Amino acid sequence: MLETSAASSSPAERGAPSLRGLLSTRLKPVAGRQIVNIGLLIAGLGLGQGTIFIVQTMLLAAGEYELLAAFATHYSFAILGIIVVDAGANITLARAVVRLSAEGSPRAEAWQMFCDTSVIRLLTALVIGAAATLYVLEFSSDGFSRWYVMSAVPGLLLWSVNGVGLLDGQKLSGISGMTGAIAYVTSAVGLLLAMRGSHEAAGAILGGAFSIGYLVTLLAQWAVLAGRGWHPQLHKPTRAGLMQALKDGCALSFQIVPGQINMRVQLVLSAAYLGAETTALFVYAKQIVTAATQVLQFVLRVEFPGLVEKLSGAGRQGLVGIIGVQKLTLFCAVMFSVGATAVAGIVAAVSDAGLHRAAVVIAGFAPTILTVALLQMTWQGLAALGAYAASAWALAIGAAAGISASYLLVPQLHVFAFAVAEVVLNLTTLYVGFRYLRR
Repeated sequence: MLETSAASSSPAERGAPSLRGLLSTRLKPVAGRQIVNIGLLIAGLGLGQGTIFIVQTMLLAAGEYELLAAFATHYSFAILGIIVVDAGANITLARAVVRLSAEGSPRAEAWQMFCDTSVIRLLTALVIGAAATLYVLEFSSDGFSRWYVMSAVPGLLLWSVNGVGLLDGQKLSGISGMTGAIAYVTSAVGLLLAMRGSHEAAGAILGGAFSIGYLVTLLAQWAVLAGRGWHPQLHKPTRAGLMQALKDGCALSFQIVPGQINMRVQLVLSAAYLGAETTALFVYAKQIVTAATQVLQFVLRVEFPGLVEKLSGAGRQGLVGIIGVQKLTLFCAVMFSVGATAVAGIVAAVSDAGLHRAAVVIAGFAPTILTVALLQMTWQGLAALGAYAASAWALAIGAAAGISASYLLVPQLHVFAFAVAEVVLNLTTLYVGFRYLRR
């Protein structure tokens, strides 16, 4: 949704459709393809993260806390690496495909941008991979970490040529979601196999499963693209293209990474202060919250055009007005939060041992679904206003507040300190966003 480059001429000079015309087209009833895409995105979420969740439940019941905690920490940082490597290219490439198709431009221009973007992504992957490898070889004595990183780095490098943006630009985001589930499934299978090996073997199996998953994901994406006539074209990177890709990547990363770092810091704090068992329970609870908030993100996509129309046709809008336009998301957030709390309470009452403790932790984190949703709605409101810098700063300040709260509260509140810190992060971001809207 973010266009960082300035246009060379006005829409009228280019003969482009007016904003009202674009909005009237966007705000038609949700088409069948959109419904299919939303369904496939949710299905991909259920297949991928659902598979890992089931396997984690099995490990939790079996008391494999150490393996579960080690996997969760390393896998979380590996996923952060995937996010940083892509650096929002799924958005910039998708916008480029849509724009160039609308203008009737040759596909060579899209492939040029893809090559420029992929060079930046590959360089980023090389830096991250080199830093991680240096750390585990020179500063870490843990066998699991060493083997996991060495086996997972190839997957990070492979992701530099992913086709998510090209698929999304062709209104195939559902296919992106389904192919994205593959890497989660392979890691879930690896987690099952790792139960039977040594600590070092577990690291190698799980790191290898990560790389294999992203290899198969890429093969599936490019098979779909080839089936639609999008065969890869290599173009020599240009200086202007590389600088634009770097600029776009930095802008989008600044909006995405701060919140992602918060979770990883909490994992490190949990492992250091609370031990493997509590860390495993924490990860288990957070996975449920994350799954709920990801479904809410799909709903937010549907409500975005209406939000743009509301804000473009009115004067200054407050926080209440922005949230009010996104009623469906707010309703779903309340239902998910209340529902998760109720189910966790029932499970805690009828179960014992590991599942009982997990249910108690889930009940403590379930209310954060609502505060995360409020944060997402505020961020989308700022995006609809074009206030990208404001949303980035709000998220950065909120993440700093959340990290500080996690560190200060963990000695007193233990694992529930992270739930409180999540609320602090979300409410701080809301406050900063509200201050911007009042200007």
